[in-house]
Amino acid sequence: MSQRYAMLEEIKEQSALLRSLYNNRKALCADFVSLYQKHLFKKVLFVGNGSPYYAGYTLKFAAETLLRAEAEAVYAGVFHHHTDFDVSGQFRPEEILLVCPAESGHSKGQVDAARRAKKKGCYVMSTTLNPQGILAQSSDIVLAKPGKHEVAMASTKGQTMAIFMIFLNFLEAAYHAGSLSQTEYDRYLHACEQAPENIERSIEDTISWFEKNEQRVMNASKYFLLGYGANYGTAQEAALKFFECHGKPTISLELEESLHGPFRALDRRDMVFFIAAEDGPEKERMRRLSQAVEPYCENRILMQNIHEKTSGDILPVSTSDVEFVNAIEYLVPLQVLSFLIADKKGIDLSVPLVSSLDGVMSPAYED
Repeated sequence: MSQRYAMLEEIKEQSALLRSLYNNRKALCADFVSLYQKHLFKKVLFVGNGSPYYAGYTLKFAAETLLRAEAEAVYAGVFHHHTDFDVSGQFRPEEILLVCPAESGHSKGQVDAARRAKKKGCYVMSTTLNPQGILAQSSDIVLAKPGKHEVAMASTKGQTMAIFMIFLNFLEAAYHAGSLSQTEYDRYLHACEQAPENIERSIEDTISWFEKNEQRVMNASKYFLLGYGANYGTAQEAALKFFECHGKPTISLELEESLHGPFRALDRRDMVFFIAAEDGPEKERMRRLSQAVEPYCENRILMQNIHEKTSGDILPVSTSDVEFVNAIEYLVPLQVLSFLIADKKGIDLSVPLVSSLDGVMSPAYED
Protein backbone atom coordinates (compact mmCIF):
# COMPACT_ATOMS: atom_id res chain seq x y z
CA MET A 1 0.00 0.00 0.00
CA SER A 2 1.44 3.36 -1.05
CA GLN A 3 2.10 5.96 1.63
CA ARG A 4 3.15 8.66 -0.78
CA TYR A 5 2.95 11.55 1.67
CA ALA A 6 4.38 9.77 4.73
CA MET A 7 7.65 11.71 4.68
CA LEU A 8 5.93 15.08 4.44
CA GLU A 9 3.64 14.18 7.34
CA GLU A 10 6.67 13.15 9.40
CA ILE A 11 8.38 16.43 8.57
CA LYS A 12 5.29 18.26 9.81
CA GLU A 13 5.28 16.24 13.06
CA GLN A 14 8.62 17.74 14.08
CA SER A 15 7.27 20.95 15.57
CA ALA A 16 4.96 19.16 18.00
CA LEU A 17 7.66 16.65 18.97
CA LEU A 18 10.24 19.37 19.65
CA ARG A 19 7.70 21.43 21.58
CA SER A 20 6.97 18.44 23.80
CA LEU A 21 10.68 17.83 24.38
CA TYR A 22 11.21 21.47 25.30
CA ASN A 23 8.29 21.50 27.73
CA ASN A 24 9.64 18.36 29.43
CA ARG A 25 13.30 19.39 29.35
CA LYS A 26 13.83 19.26 33.13
CA ALA A 27 13.01 15.55 33.27
CA LEU A 28 14.80 14.91 29.98
CA CYS A 29 18.03 16.45 31.23
CA ALA A 30 18.05 15.60 34.94
CA ASP A 31 20.21 12.46 34.73
CA PHE A 32 22.87 14.02 32.54
CA VAL A 33 23.01 17.21 34.62
CA SER A 34 23.75 15.06 37.65
CA LEU A 35 26.35 12.97 35.82
CA TYR A 36 28.07 16.01 34.36
CA GLN A 37 28.38 17.71 37.73
CA LYS A 38 30.27 14.67 38.98
CA HIS A 39 32.66 14.27 36.06
CA LEU A 40 32.81 17.57 34.08
CA PHE A 41 33.71 15.68 30.90
CA LYS A 42 36.79 16.98 29.12
CA LYS A 43 36.46 14.89 25.97
CA VAL A 44 33.22 14.27 24.05
CA LEU A 45 33.28 11.78 21.20
CA PHE A 46 30.40 11.34 18.73
CA VAL A 47 30.35 8.05 16.81
CA GLY A 48 27.97 7.02 14.06
CA ASN A 49 27.31 6.80 10.34
CA GLY A 50 24.98 8.74 8.09
CA SER A 51 22.53 10.94 9.97
CA PRO A 52 23.98 10.10 13.42
CA TYR A 53 27.43 11.17 12.23
CA TYR A 54 26.08 14.45 10.83
CA ALA A 55 24.21 15.11 14.07
CA GLY A 56 27.48 14.51 15.89
CA TYR A 57 29.34 16.87 13.57
CA THR A 58 26.86 19.65 14.39
CA LEU A 59 26.80 18.90 18.11
CA LYS A 60 30.57 18.78 18.53
CA PHE A 61 30.55 22.56 18.22
CA ALA A 62 27.92 22.74 20.96
CA ALA A 63 30.01 20.49 23.20
CA GLU A 64 33.02 22.74 22.75
CA THR A 65 31.03 25.93 23.39
CA LEU A 66 28.79 24.79 26.24
CA LEU A 67 30.78 22.05 27.98
CA ARG A 68 34.17 23.54 27.10
CA ALA A 69 35.34 20.07 26.19
CA GLU A 70 37.50 18.75 23.41
CA ALA A 71 35.04 17.24 20.95
CA GLU A 72 35.09 15.34 17.68
CA ALA A 73 32.76 13.35 15.45
CA VAL A 74 34.10 10.10 14.01
CA TYR A 75 32.63 7.61 11.55
CA ALA A 76 32.04 4.28 13.29
CA GLY A 77 34.29 2.35 10.93
CA VAL A 78 37.11 4.84 11.38
CA PHE A 79 36.68 4.71 15.16
CA HIS A 80 36.80 0.93 15.35
CA HIS A 81 39.65 0.33 12.92
CA HIS A 82 41.84 3.42 12.98
CA THR A 83 41.59 5.38 16.23
CA ASP A 84 40.55 5.27 19.89
CA PHE A 85 38.93 7.31 22.64
CA ASP A 86 42.07 9.17 23.64
CA VAL A 87 45.16 8.53 21.52
CA SER A 88 47.18 11.20 23.37
CA GLY A 89 46.50 9.68 26.79
CA GLN A 90 45.73 13.07 28.37
CA PHE A 91 42.27 12.20 29.73
CA ARG A 92 41.16 9.75 32.37
CA PRO A 93 38.44 7.34 31.16
CA GLU A 94 35.85 8.89 33.47
CA GLU A 95 36.51 12.28 31.84
CA ILE A 96 35.41 10.96 28.44
CA LEU A 97 31.81 10.93 27.19
CA LEU A 98 30.77 8.89 24.17
CA VAL A 99 27.61 10.15 22.46
CA CYS A 100 25.64 7.96 20.05
CA PRO A 101 22.80 9.91 18.36
CA ALA A 102 20.96 6.78 17.24
CA GLU A 103 17.58 6.07 15.70
CA SER A 104 16.67 2.42 16.35
CA GLY A 105 19.77 1.75 18.45
CA HIS A 106 20.63 -1.36 16.42
CA SER A 107 23.67 -0.08 14.49
CA LYS A 108 26.66 -2.31 15.15
CA GLY A 109 29.05 0.62 14.90
CA GLN A 110 27.41 2.50 17.75
CA VAL A 111 26.61 -0.55 19.88
CA ASP A 112 30.21 -1.78 19.65
CA ALA A 113 31.48 1.73 20.46
CA ALA A 114 29.27 1.85 23.56
CA ARG A 115 30.52 -1.56 24.66
CA ARG A 116 34.12 -0.43 24.18
CA ALA A 117 33.40 2.67 26.23
CA LYS A 118 31.96 0.71 29.12
CA LYS A 119 34.91 -1.68 29.08
CA LYS A 120 37.34 1.25 29.16
CA GLY A 121 35.48 3.06 31.94
CA CYS A 122 34.08 5.91 29.83
CA TYR A 123 30.48 7.11 29.99
CA VAL A 124 27.87 6.77 27.25
CA MET A 125 24.91 8.91 26.22
CA SER A 126 22.55 7.72 23.47
CA THR A 127 19.32 8.68 21.82
CA THR A 128 17.05 5.88 20.69
CA LEU A 129 13.47 4.94 19.94
CA ASN A 130 13.98 1.80 22.00
CA PRO A 131 14.99 2.67 25.60
CA GLN A 132 15.27 -1.05 26.48
CA GLY A 133 17.20 -1.97 23.33
CA ILE A 134 20.72 -3.21 22.80
CA LEU A 135 22.34 0.25 22.61
CA ALA A 136 20.46 1.47 25.67
CA GLN A 137 21.79 -1.52 27.63
CA SER A 138 25.34 -0.16 27.25
CA SER A 139 24.42 3.49 27.90
CA ASP A 140 24.55 5.48 31.13
CA ILE A 141 22.23 8.18 29.79
CA VAL A 142 19.39 7.03 27.55
CA LEU A 143 17.40 9.76 25.84
CA ALA A 144 14.24 8.06 24.61
CA LYS A 145 12.79 9.64 21.49
CA PRO A 146 9.01 10.05 21.52
CA GLY A 147 6.96 8.73 18.64
CA LYS A 148 7.31 5.75 16.33
CA HIS A 149 9.74 4.59 13.68
CA GLU A 150 9.42 6.59 10.49
CA VAL A 151 7.56 5.12 7.55
CA ALA A 152 9.64 7.02 5.00
CA MET A 153 13.06 5.54 4.35
CA ALA A 154 14.73 8.94 4.80
CA SER A 155 14.72 9.93 8.47
CA THR A 156 13.67 13.49 9.29
CA LYS A 157 12.07 13.84 12.71
CA GLY A 158 14.54 11.33 14.15
CA GLN A 159 17.44 13.60 13.19
CA THR A 160 15.99 16.82 14.56
CA MET A 161 14.95 15.14 17.81
CA ALA A 162 18.44 13.75 18.36
CA ILE A 163 20.07 17.16 17.87
CA PHE A 164 17.49 18.93 20.02
CA MET A 165 17.60 16.41 22.89
CA ILE A 166 21.37 16.29 23.13
CA PHE A 167 21.68 20.06 22.82
CA LEU A 168 19.19 20.61 25.63
CA ASN A 169 21.19 18.25 27.84
CA PHE A 170 24.44 20.08 27.10
CA LEU A 171 22.73 23.41 27.74
CA GLU A 172 21.25 22.42 31.09
CA ALA A 173 24.48 20.75 32.23
CA ALA A 174 26.56 23.82 31.38
CA TYR A 175 24.13 26.15 33.13
CA HIS A 176 23.90 24.10 36.32
CA ALA A 177 27.68 23.69 36.39
CA GLY A 178 28.03 27.48 36.40
CA SER A 179 29.90 27.67 33.09
CA LEU A 180 27.13 29.54 31.27
CA SER A 181 25.81 32.97 32.21
CA GLN A 182 22.13 33.59 32.81
CA THR A 183 22.02 35.83 29.75
CA GLU A 184 23.51 33.17 27.47
CA TYR A 185 21.34 30.45 28.96
CA ASP A 186 18.20 32.52 28.39
CA ARG A 187 19.26 33.28 24.81
CA TYR A 188 19.64 29.60 23.95
CA LEU A 189 16.50 28.65 25.83
CA HIS A 190 14.41 31.24 24.02
CA ALA A 191 15.72 29.97 20.68
CA CYS A 192 14.74 26.41 21.62
CA GLU A 193 11.28 27.58 22.64
CA GLN A 194 10.78 29.38 19.32
CA ALA A 195 12.13 26.57 17.12
CA PRO A 196 8.85 24.61 16.77
CA GLU A 197 6.93 27.67 15.59
CA ASN A 198 9.75 28.60 13.23
CA ILE A 199 9.69 25.10 11.75
CA GLU A 200 5.97 25.31 11.08
CA ARG A 201 6.38 28.58 9.21
CA SER A 202 9.36 27.40 7.19
CA ILE A 203 7.58 24.26 6.02
CA GLU A 204 4.76 26.30 4.49
CA ASP A 205 7.17 28.91 3.10
CA THR A 206 9.33 26.22 1.48
CA ILE A 207 6.32 24.57 -0.15
CA SER A 208 5.27 27.96 -1.54
CA TRP A 209 8.82 28.67 -2.74
CA PHE A 210 8.96 25.30 -4.52
CA GLU A 211 5.64 25.90 -6.26
CA LYS A 212 7.02 29.16 -7.67
CA ASN A 213 10.39 27.66 -8.62
CA GLU A 214 9.46 24.09 -9.52
CA GLN A 215 10.65 24.13 -13.10
CA ARG A 216 14.19 25.27 -12.42
CA VAL A 217 14.51 23.08 -9.32
CA MET A 218 13.50 20.01 -11.28
CA ASN A 219 15.64 20.96 -14.29
CA ALA A 220 18.81 21.33 -12.25
CA SER A 221 21.59 18.97 -13.35
CA LYS A 222 22.89 18.63 -9.81
CA TYR A 223 22.69 20.36 -6.44
CA PHE A 224 25.38 21.93 -4.26
CA LEU A 225 24.72 22.58 -0.56
CA LEU A 226 27.13 24.92 1.24
CA GLY A 227 27.41 25.47 4.99
CA TYR A 228 29.88 26.63 7.62
CA GLY A 229 30.54 25.83 11.26
CA ALA A 230 27.89 23.62 12.82
CA ASN A 231 25.74 24.13 9.74
CA TYR A 232 28.17 22.25 7.58
CA GLY A 233 26.63 19.29 9.41
CA THR A 234 23.28 20.62 8.17
CA ALA A 235 24.54 20.66 4.59
CA GLN A 236 25.86 17.10 4.92
CA GLU A 237 22.60 15.78 6.36
CA ALA A 238 20.57 17.61 3.71
CA ALA A 239 22.72 16.14 0.94
CA LEU A 240 22.02 12.68 2.34
CA LYS A 241 18.27 13.41 2.24
CA PHE A 242 18.57 14.59 -1.37
CA PHE A 243 20.39 11.39 -2.37
CA GLU A 244 18.08 9.11 -0.40
CA CYS A 245 14.91 10.71 -1.72
CA HIS A 246 15.39 11.57 -5.38
CA GLY A 247 18.84 10.29 -6.31
CA LYS A 248 19.96 13.35 -8.28
CA PRO A 249 23.67 14.23 -7.89
CA THR A 250 24.12 16.30 -4.72
CA ILE A 251 27.34 17.66 -3.24
CA SER A 252 27.73 19.09 0.27
CA LEU A 253 30.61 21.49 0.83
CA GLU A 254 32.09 23.46 3.68
CA LEU A 255 32.17 27.11 2.64
CA GLU A 256 35.94 27.52 2.36
CA GLU A 257 36.39 24.07 0.83
CA SER A 258 34.10 25.07 -2.04
CA LEU A 259 36.78 27.51 -3.21
CA HIS A 260 39.41 24.81 -3.65
CA GLY A 261 38.28 22.96 -6.73
CA PRO A 262 34.68 21.68 -6.46
CA PHE A 263 33.13 24.64 -8.24
CA ARG A 264 35.04 23.69 -11.36
CA ALA A 265 32.20 21.19 -11.78
CA LEU A 266 29.51 23.90 -11.81
CA ASP A 267 27.06 23.82 -14.71
CA ARG A 268 24.78 26.70 -15.66
CA ARG A 269 21.69 24.60 -14.81
CA ASP A 270 22.97 23.47 -11.42
CA MET A 271 21.37 24.78 -8.24
CA VAL A 272 23.50 25.96 -5.31
CA PHE A 273 22.01 26.46 -1.83
CA PHE A 274 24.06 28.85 0.32
CA ILE A 275 23.21 28.40 4.03
CA ALA A 276 23.85 31.87 5.45
CA ALA A 277 23.23 31.20 9.13
CA GLU A 278 24.61 32.96 12.22
CA ASP A 279 26.38 36.30 11.83
CA GLY A 280 30.12 36.63 11.36
CA PRO A 281 32.78 36.76 8.66
CA GLU A 282 31.67 33.43 7.19
CA LYS A 283 28.15 34.73 6.60
CA GLU A 284 29.42 37.73 4.69
CA ARG A 285 31.79 35.48 2.75
CA MET A 286 28.87 33.18 1.89
CA ARG A 287 26.87 36.10 0.53
CA ARG A 288 29.77 37.34 -1.56
CA LEU A 289 30.30 33.89 -2.99
CA SER A 290 26.62 33.56 -3.95
CA GLN A 291 27.03 36.68 -6.09
CA ALA A 292 30.47 35.83 -7.43
CA VAL A 293 29.39 32.54 -9.01
CA GLU A 294 26.72 34.26 -11.12
CA PRO A 295 28.70 33.92 -14.39
CA TYR A 296 28.89 30.15 -13.89
CA CYS A 297 25.49 29.20 -12.43
CA GLU A 298 21.97 30.50 -12.98
CA ASN A 299 20.38 29.13 -9.80
CA ARG A 300 22.03 30.55 -6.69
CA ILE A 301 19.70 30.19 -3.69
CA LEU A 302 20.62 32.09 -0.53
CA MET A 303 19.02 30.52 2.54
CA GLN A 304 18.76 33.21 5.18
CA ASN A 305 16.63 34.59 7.99
CA ILE A 306 13.23 35.64 6.68
CA HIS A 307 13.60 39.02 8.40
CA GLU A 308 16.84 39.96 6.63
CA LYS A 309 16.45 42.32 3.71
CA THR A 310 18.99 41.53 1.02
CA SER A 311 18.61 41.30 -2.73
CA GLY A 312 19.01 38.12 -4.71
CA ASP A 313 17.40 34.74 -5.01
CA ILE A 314 16.23 33.97 -1.45
CA LEU A 315 14.76 30.89 0.21
CA PRO A 316 13.51 32.46 3.47
CA VAL A 317 13.98 30.57 6.72
CA SER A 318 12.15 31.32 9.95
CA THR A 319 14.96 31.15 12.47
CA SER A 320 16.40 32.72 15.58
CA ASP A 321 19.85 32.38 13.98
CA VAL A 322 21.13 31.30 17.39
CA GLU A 323 23.97 28.88 16.81
CA PHE A 324 23.27 25.14 17.08
CA VAL A 325 19.50 25.64 17.38
CA ASN A 326 19.44 27.12 13.89
CA ALA A 327 20.97 23.90 12.54
CA ILE A 328 17.51 22.38 12.93
CA GLU A 329 15.74 25.42 11.49
CA TYR A 330 17.89 25.43 8.33
CA LEU A 331 17.65 21.67 7.90
CA VAL A 332 13.85 21.43 7.77
CA PRO A 333 13.38 23.41 4.50
CA LEU A 334 15.91 21.12 2.82
CA GLN A 335 14.02 18.09 4.14
CA VAL A 336 10.89 19.51 2.55
CA LEU A 337 12.66 20.04 -0.78
CA SER A 338 13.99 16.47 -0.66
CA PHE A 339 10.43 15.19 -0.47
CA LEU A 340 8.97 17.57 -3.03
CA ILE A 341 11.61 16.79 -5.68
CA ALA A 342 11.11 13.06 -5.14
CA ASP A 343 7.34 13.41 -5.28
CA LYS A 344 7.51 15.26 -8.59
CA LYS A 345 9.65 12.41 -9.91
CA GLY A 346 6.94 9.95 -8.84
CA ILE A 347 9.06 8.26 -6.18
CA ASP A 348 7.24 6.60 -3.26
CA LEU A 349 9.54 7.20 -0.30
CA SER A 350 7.88 4.54 1.84
CA VAL A 351 9.31 1.82 -0.45
CA PRO A 352 12.83 0.69 0.59
CA LEU A 353 15.61 0.51 -1.99
CA VAL A 354 18.76 -1.67 -2.05
CA SER A 355 17.52 -3.50 1.05
CA SER A 356 19.42 -6.63 -0.02
CA LEU A 357 22.67 -4.92 0.97
CA ASP A 358 21.74 -5.28 4.64
CA GLY A 359 21.99 -9.03 4.33
CA VAL A 360 25.44 -8.77 2.77
CA MET A 361 26.95 -6.17 5.11
CA SER A 362 25.00 -6.98 8.34
CA PRO A 363 25.21 -3.43 9.76
CA ALA A 364 22.79 -3.99 12.65
CA TYR A 365 22.17 -6.16 15.69
CA GLU A 366 18.83 -7.53 16.81
CA ASP A 367 17.60 -6.63 20.29
